[in-house]
Amino acid sequence: MSTRTVAGVDFRSVRRSYVVVGVVATFAALVGLAFLGSSEVHPHPVRTTWGLAALVAWVLPLLLAPLAYLAVAGDRARGTITYYLGLPNSRAAYFRGKYVTRAAVAAGTTLLGVAVAVAVALATYEHAPDPGRFLALGALSTAFALAMVGIFLAVSASVASRSRAMVGVVGAYFLLSAFWIGPLPALNLDTALDAVAALTGVAIPESTRAVIGALSPAGAYFNLLPELVWADAPGEYDVFAQFADMPDYLGYEVWFNAAVLAVWTVGAPLVGYLRFRSAELG
Repeated sequence: MSTRTVAGVDFRSVRRSYVVVGVVATFAALVGLAFLGSSEVHPHPVRTTWGLAALVAWVLPLLLAPLAYLAVAGDRARGTITYYLGLPNSRAAYFRGKYVTRAAVAAGTTLLGVAVAVAVALATYEHAPDPGRFLALGALSTAFALAMVGIFLAVSASVASRSRAMVGVVGAYFLLSAFWIGPLPALNLDTALDAVAALTGVAIPESTRAVIGALSPAGAYFNLLPELVWADAPGEYDVFAQFADMPDYLGYEVWFNAAVLAVWTVGAPLVGYLRFRSAELG
């Protein structure tokens, strides 16, 4: 039984799931409503991509989590993993097949959301959407979604129960997205770094903060947007003014943030597989 066969069996199961339909429909609806609601306020669609990026970073991982956290842990809990691995089939093929199906749903959901944004923008905004901006946004958002799905799958492959998988996935989402770049003023990375500086009496330079802020998938994703999506945006939008004179820090460099996102995208599933390869499936 090959990776393709595992992915095919898993995809047929996933395709019939109401969870998948709910994930795709919910995200597409949220994006459509966000762009439709802003069309009478902002004449340029690029302004609304600010809200779309927030949806990708904070909402999309939550929608994908129910699909990903049971990918492996669910089979182990139900005992169906013995069917997959007894056909015969290697653990590597099984893991790759599971990743392919979840990654396909994540990428498809993200790209559909961007396509909906473009369609609504074409129909309702005063200015037409810039194809280059939206292509870049779609590519970056897909890379971020794949990184988060890889992390969630790694968690699922590293534990033996549904409850632990759920707690691990929610914890990973909170730490790497909501906490790292989230909107909660009292519970985010900046306040944590401020607390560390206050306790140790050692000031943390802004350049160091920038590097730390770029080390999560969400941090790298948001650091790539100003240069690749929002560069030369219309000057009438104050929300983009903060990126006009960014300091020349390593944490803001495009290549550094792209490397961080790539490491998460490739490294998280690899670590998950290594844990799964040596796990006692009992």
